[in-house]
Amino acid sequence: MDRIRQMQIFIQVMESGNFTRAAETLAIPRSTVSTEIQALEDRLQTQLLFRSTRKVVPTQDGRRFLETAQNIVDAVTTSEQMFLPGNLCLSGRLRVDIPSRIARRLVLPALSDFIAQHPHLTIDISASDRKVDLVADGVDCVLRLGVLLDSDLVCRPLGEVDFVTCASPAYLARHGLPKKLDDLSSHLLINYSPQLPASNATLEFQQGEHLIEIKMRSAITVDGAEAYVAAALSGLGLIQVPAYDVRHLLERGELKEILPDTPPPSIPLSFLFTKRRNLSPKVRVFLLWLESVLERHGVISQSPTQRESIDKSA
Repeated sequence: MDRIRQMQIFIQVMESGNFTRAAETLAIPRSTVSTEIQALEDRLQTQLLFRSTRKVVPTQDGRRFLETAQNIVDAVTTSEQMFLPGNLCLSGRLRVDIPSRIARRLVLPALSDFIAQHPHLTIDISASDRKVDLVADGVDCVLRLGVLLDSDLVCRPLGEVDFVTCASPAYLARHGLPKKLDDLSSHLLINYSPQLPASNATLEFQQGEHLIEIKMRSAITVDGAEAYVAAALSGLGLIQVPAYDVRHLLERGELKEILPDTPPPSIPLSFLFTKRRNLSPKVRVFLLWLESVLERHGVISQSPTQRESIDKSA
């Protein structure tokens, strides 16, 4: 068995979490997986995996080798497919992390078309609002809303997402409709923080070139986007949320926008992946498809993936 195949088996073991599932995915005997991993370690003269009866965990050398192996396998796959007509024949497992509301409302309803185009690709979607570690969590790519601080990731900016400040009619009936920023002193904010305990409750507004931050009183804090919107619908306070996400609720009158002349600042939406010599074909194809979904629903106004350069986050 050649060296590329050994790398493919090692990558599959890392993706599957143990030898048995890797063997099932690759349709080869478990003994072959074990033998080839041992041969790979002997050839590299280092231990790549810690083995137990239930799972395998990469050693430090195993983590380092994984990135190199992925780059090599991706390069070989791309080279072999570059002259094939039509779509790439993508296979293997793609692990993606997407904010919960985007995943539930936009990505999952459209995913059947993508799967139909790439039936040999298995997709793991983490639909959470926590900040994942791509390397430690074994994630190929993430969609992230907000200012980025990751210095070890490659960032593909997708655009700016517009936000609105809103509340339920029931809440506004009890507390009044604020007509200027000073009126917010008598209002309650539903505080949002992916990690609890939360920091201070604030609202942000854009006035010309100036960003205004207003400290608010808050009776409730939530750590998920679904709970955030649900709390607003229940009349528990004000929220600031992506405009696309509550457009249907505003149109039906279940939420009402406040202070429309002083909107919150827009927030960048970015696609992140680890620094690798070659962007994986399955990540590249998924990115193009994801952008089309976001554009179709008005989340972003333009697609920058045709740019030749890739911006690195600072």
